[in-house]
Amino acid sequence: MALLDKIGQVLTADITKDLKLKKRITDEIPELTFVDHLKKRRSIYVLGKKVHFSQAYLTQLIQEAVKSCPSALNSQSSRIIVLFGDSHEQFWQIVKEVQRKLVAVHVFAGAEMKIEQCMAGYGTVLFYEDQSTIQKLQKKIPFNADDFPIWSEQTSGMVQYAVWTALADSGIGACLQHYNPSIDTAVSEHFHIDESWLLRAQLVFGSIEQQAEIKQEPQNAERFRILN
Repeated sequence: MALLDKIGQVLTADITKDLKLKKRITDEIPELTFVDHLKKRRSIYVLGKKVHFSQAYLTQLIQEAVKSCPSALNSQSSRIIVLFGDSHEQFWQIVKEVQRKLVAVHVFAGAEMKIEQCMAGYGTVLFYEDQSTIQKLQKKIPFNADDFPIWSEQTSGMVQYAVWTALADSGIGACLQHYNPSIDTAVSEHFHIDESWLLRAQLVFGSIEQQAEIKQEPQNAERFRILN
């Protein structure tokens, strides 16, 4: 019994030391606030394919981020397509070919370099808004018919921000692009996308190969007014 008591005392002492050590470490590491997590979201333009998460995990992360967003009258008009692998590269090849036809020859080299940077990423999220859903709501609630397209854009903006921030919080870089509407038809035909889906933005993501530059913030007085 004496031996068992001694072993118990040693174990208790060790556990107490571990708990104190963990508490000290926890006390030394400041807890991140929600705003701290939001600040991780930056435009990262130099992206790579060294992403250590599975496609299944990233897909679920994106889905949960989208589902967390509110929408006016619970319209849930946002539609998402996630491109990995060949589909990701095919998408940016389509963008390149469309730009080649639209942009002047002396300007295309710069445009092509930007598109190649996107293609070097790991994947792309395409953000759509379902126009058929919006039209049904316009008929159902004619009083707000003119508002629903505006509310749809607001919903899409929240969805884009949520997905971008969720990826950033996981250590994945991303940047938002807007090659629509010039690419809409070619992309819809290639990926067999519903005609009622309207493309609003493209978020390319991947490993962070170069950190974002420090950005200059305007003075608070220029952006905010506090009234009592």
